[in-house]
Amino acid sequence: MRTLYHYSMCPFSRLIRIYLNEKSLEYDSILEFPWNRKKKFSENHVFSDIPTLVEKDGQLLEGWYAIVEYAEQIYKTKPMIGISHREKSETRRIIALFNGMFFADVTKNIFFERVVKRYTGDAPDSSGIRKSIAALKTYMEHISWLSDRRNWLAGDELTLADMAAAAHLSCLDYFGSIEWENYPQVKDWYVRIKSRPSFREILQDRIQAIPPAPHYQELDF
Repeated sequence: MRTLYHYSMCPFSRLIRIYLNEKSLEYDSILEFPWNRKKKFSENHVFSDIPTLVEKDGQLLEGWYAIVEYAEQIYKTKPMIGISHREKSETRRIIALFNGMFFADVTKNIFFERVVKRYTGDAPDSSGIRKSIAALKTYMEHISWLSDRRNWLAGDELTLADMAAAAHLSCLDYFGSIEWENYPQVKDWYVRIKSRPSFREILQDRIQAIPPAPHYQELDF
């Protein structure tokens, strides 16, 4: 059995969990904390990324990108990057947007202020949280634009672009940081992906002493 080392509230880990479930690739999961890693894979992997996937044959794949590129080459059924060149390009653009800019502008700050500082004993910076929430608006408007014109974010079929965006938004939704009533198109899209079987275990994630928003687990909210 392959093994996935992950942290439940890491958006990149969530992306890979959704992805592996959509690909029907079974795995055992082991929880790791980004700020207190216990697993050392080898002398060459001291600074291992989360998520890390260890394949059945021992192949070590560090980080979401390595995992996806490997799996798409080895397990070709149900491709998740897209079929046409245009769809592949758009999928990669949206993934880069969320795993790069969105993470830096929004997810990282909210996660650090509301989760990491709880473990380090530091007081959260409310101004940093407000800044991230303000930055969220631009991205939500872009998702609204995409979902108003396409069946899924990158085209007609579900792709890794949807999984990446949903992974980040699900982390924010845990804290009730999204005003869904302001973005009905995004909400409709999110409800569709949230209702998929691949998303079920994500909705079971919990942070000790931090309960999720009341609607977090509801499929139709």
